[in-house]
Amino acid sequence: MELLDRASESGLPDEGAAPGPSSAPKLLAPADARVRSYEDLDGAEGRAVYFRPQRFTAEELAPLKCTVTVSHGGVTRECALLDVSQSGVAFSWPLDVALATGASLQRVCLRFDGHEAYRGEVRIGSIRAQAETALVGASFAGFLLDVNEILELRRVRAFEAKLRAGEQPWAVSGNYRFKALVTELRLYLDEARECLGKLERELPWHVLQGQPSAARTALIARLRGDFASDVVRYTEQIDEALREADGASSKDREALRQYSRRQVDAILMEAPWMHRARFKPFGYPGDYEVMNFVYERPFEGPTLFAKALSLAFLQTKAALAVRYRKDLMKRQLRAAIESRAGRKEPVRILSIAAGPAQELYELLSEIDDLPVRLEIVLFDQDKSALAHAYSRLRPVIASRWQGRVNVVFLNESIKRLLRDATLFSGFDKFDYVYSVGLFDYLQPLTATRLAKNLFGTTAPGGAVYIANMVDHDGRWFMEQHLEWTLLYRSREELRAIGHRAAPEARLRILEEETGVNPFIELQREG
Repeated sequence: MELLDRASESGLPDEGAAPGPSSAPKLLAPADARVRSYEDLDGAEGRAVYFRPQRFTAEELAPLKCTVTVSHGGVTRECALLDVSQSGVAFSWPLDVALATGASLQRVCLRFDGHEAYRGEVRIGSIRAQAETALVGASFAGFLLDVNEILELRRVRAFEAKLRAGEQPWAVSGNYRFKALVTELRLYLDEARECLGKLERELPWHVLQGQPSAARTALIARLRGDFASDVVRYTEQIDEALREADGASSKDREALRQYSRRQVDAILMEAPWMHRARFKPFGYPGDYEVMNFVYERPFEGPTLFAKALSLAFLQTKAALAVRYRKDLMKRQLRAAIESRAGRKEPVRILSIAAGPAQELYELLSEIDDLPVRLEIVLFDQDKSALAHAYSRLRPVIASRWQGRVNVVFLNESIKRLLRDATLFSGFDKFDYVYSVGLFDYLQPLTATRLAKNLFGTTAPGGAVYIANMVDHDGRWFMEQHLEWTLLYRSREELRAIGHRAAPEARLRILEEETGVNPFIELQREG
């Protein structure tokens, strides 16, 4: 360490110190010349053994307060410790108070917090002037400091566990209903894990992991009807209890979050889709893989309990709304295609933040007849999402609608989407433009500007569909456990965005089945 080197160069003695540069060890001989049997060893004769007690700076000994109290010339001074070893100490000293190298200080006390580690004489080995103080290196008189004792004291002082009631990050007074419900859910989930673990050991692999069968269908239906309904009931009650703390301070609300996490977080993370939403491998919670769990893979996990847990939380209103809004959009697109049957011009569709494009995949897979050509643009900033959509749509189009459907996969940043009104100027005007998830993250001014730009891409008679979630009773687990926060808007706020963005449009509200994820439709005059 730097202080050690300076003190040693200045003459600060250390027991076992080397006599000087002239006795530095020579380069080692080749290994075969150095290796001897134990019988041939005769000690360290002819070799200087270098050892210097390890020094510890005051910073390294934190959080201990390290002080050196020196009584000299009738004045007692408390000096800051700079470093310390078994054999000596370095401390600061006023420049205007004379000391001499080689002199002794008879009354020196070394303390670490309230612990007195040494009291007695020291001999000054070095004095070096600093900017505002002098650095004094001194050795203890006939004493070796028990450094391990000081390090153990530091370890105890540095121990940060909060052992007093009320000091824990989850400690908050009151809010008993919230705490009781979260704890009840924890107990319920623990018992469910044990119960489902027994069932898992009794069921064959193909029922748990294999192709659809009567037993597997009955198992999922049973879990959806019993376990999932209980979990949903708990989530709604906990959400309601949490809202009772709306007036709490930010500190108390954080404590409630910590309380909830201590109780059930590790359990909830056993559900694969919740784990992915929480840890966000692509940087945001609702990536295309999370959406795939919601749409097509609700019963997945490494254990039967994890599968049941995943299924249960996908029965909450927000998750159901994601599926139902996809169905709503699919119905709107089907109606648009049928209303333009026989038109020479293709129906042009733009999907914003398209993700897996599940509504289009299902529509093109299910529809029996395609009475008009389609030109589709899928916009997303996530290349992986577009690659996934491509891998699913291309085979369907090739096998069923070759020459009737053309899809452009457009990868651009959300930043450009929000700022560049000309982003889609290279395409013909669209008949239908829709965004089912992006506006949940946009501030009002940004949302209005984007809605205006999207409306500007529509052809006469075209329409824009914009979805935005309203407040719902699943926010407890989404925000406290998945760290998935949305900008919820009332229908009035959503309608206001539409009016400001396109005052000339015909505007109406469309509802999916849960009522959690309404759309505004902005219709351009034909």
